[in-house]
Amino acid sequence: MTAPTTSPAHHDGQSPPAWADDLATYLGPTAFPAAHDHLAATLIQRHAPSHLLWLLATAPRHREFQSLDELVAQIGRSTTVPPGALEPS
Repeated sequence: MTAPTTSPAHHDGQSPPAWADDLATYLGPTAFPAAHDHLAATLIQRHAPSHLLWLLATAPRHREFQSLDELVAQIGRSTTVPPGALEPS
């Protein structure tokens, strides 16, 4: 069972990366606020693809994220993912 989907908002005029929509599929609004470990547990419980756990691993472990947008922004600053690098094969 997956959570209700909501796409992360982007205020910079650029479209969100594909992985942001993937995160939104598994981490709905009810998953927040939450720290890294709780988000990782939620992804595992919801059988999320491993590439989402890999992305989450780039986020600070001791920070509490208030929203999906905040998490996506942090991951975007923490890592540079080439387009298509995390697409399922």
